[in-house]
Amino acid sequence: MPMEPRQTIGELLQTVAEKRARHPAIVDEAGSLTWAKFVERIRSTAHALASMGLKQGERVALLLPPSRRYLETDYGIMAGGFVRVPIDPRSPLDDVAALIRSSGARALATTPDRASQARRLFPELQFALSVGGNAAGAQDFDMLVDAARDVPFPEFDPDALATINYSGGTTGAPKGITLSHVNLTTVLAHASRAFEITQSAVFLNVRPLWPIAQLVTMAHLAAGARVVLESGFDPTRLADQIAASRATRTSLVPTQLFRLLDRLTPDDPRLARLEAIYIGGSRLAPDVFRRALTLIGPKIGVLYGMTEAPISSYLTPRLAASLEEARSSVGFAVPGCEIRISDGTGSFAEPRAVGEVIIRGSHVMKGYWRDEEATRSALRDGWLHTGDLGTLAEDGRLEIVGRIKDVIRSGAQSIVPAEVEDVLFSHPAVEDVAVLGLPDEEWGEIVAAFVVRKARIEITGQDLDEFCRSRLAGFKRPRAFRFVSRIPRSHYGKPQRAVLLDEASNEQSC
Repeated sequence: MPMEPRQTIGELLQTVAEKRARHPAIVDEAGSLTWAKFVERIRSTAHALASMGLKQGERVALLLPPSRRYLETDYGIMAGGFVRVPIDPRSPLDDVAALIRSSGARALATTPDRASQARRLFPELQFALSVGGNAAGAQDFDMLVDAARDVPFPEFDPDALATINYSGGTTGAPKGITLSHVNLTTVLAHASRAFEITQSAVFLNVRPLWPIAQLVTMAHLAAGARVVLESGFDPTRLADQIAASRATRTSLVPTQLFRLLDRLTPDDPRLARLEAIYIGGSRLAPDVFRRALTLIGPKIGVLYGMTEAPISSYLTPRLAASLEEARSSVGFAVPGCEIRISDGTGSFAEPRAVGEVIIRGSHVMKGYWRDEEATRSALRDGWLHTGDLGTLAEDGRLEIVGRIKDVIRSGAQSIVPAEVEDVLFSHPAVEDVAVLGLPDEEWGEIVAAFVVRKARIEITGQDLDEFCRSRLAGFKRPRAFRFVSRIPRSHYGKPQRAVLLDEASNEQSC
């Protein structure tokens, strides 16, 4: 379904509803919701917020688990001209308070249990909105929405701010990333074409409705496809859920794919209708990619983006299966997006040269919320400097090598953690691994591997060192192996290195 990027979210959804009114938009445990009813609920949500006295441009924080009510509230906030501030429901209270203060949110839409405490815990708020039930000391938002008049979406400039997404980075304080309606609708239009989404597609979402997963979900809705919502990811149930929902697409981070593969046999009939599993967030280890091809066939599509420039490139399942190095490739820039490699001197690097990935396009963020210095640092001469290391092949295919800040400098040598992680992932006893640099007086940094062992398989640091000896240059081999119970990861599957170091202090070391 063709989309016009210069629209507001409300205009986009209204256009889809006019063409798909009687078709199901959302399916969940409560049943099926038609496009006509779905958009009516979104319009009523927008009107309910305005009736409370909120003005366009004011921020509304959103703290809800994945559900149709989440989507109605989320889209209603943006379609009404307000600015949504999504917050991870698993966030500790201190983090929630910090994001509410940073964004200047006047209202918080959340679950009844949190809503009853919100005004006491977050005195900055003017409104605590209870979604999904009544709560003492909070407004029953469902009642407000049910009573709201079904009026047209308000008109406003599509360049207006739609969302402040706080980064899910691996280190440092989160930054507020601002995206306009044009940014979002551009992403949706480009993703719809790159993913080849048709109205007959059925997308199963099992991920938290966090910025990137939310956009993948919304891209399918924007194309008129059906979205099936499950409450969360369970590797023991996912194949059955795919079969029951007749899903043709779903989305996972690499660690989720890894766990799913342990529950599958080759050509599992439950995945017969599945066309694509979108993988994004972090690199896909070579061993995991090879196992996926063996077990489910050419159905792995790899996307690359970040909150500052969502869904910037895509590697189709068909192409991914044909490339020997597909594990590090993230495909080609989506339509309307430009990707180049900076050589660090202000010029573009030659093909195959490693440098910083830079991105330009209408989907790139407006900037960091109330942080002009960080915005100037990231947005230079019209290009977003991502902090990712990558290369471009002669045909324009992008490969991601790692993060600039994660490069380990040991002596006079530079080591990219991903190369070491790929080797260790191929060991049959390794369940998960993260590699980082530890301070060292002699070398500056040494390579350290944090390893999760597979259940009931014994392995020592010496065993892993012998394994690496014939597969890695001497300066790249880990000098320390630490066995941990888990690798803490962000929503996108990226190792949280600062957390890992903290937690590992009490773990076994060798």
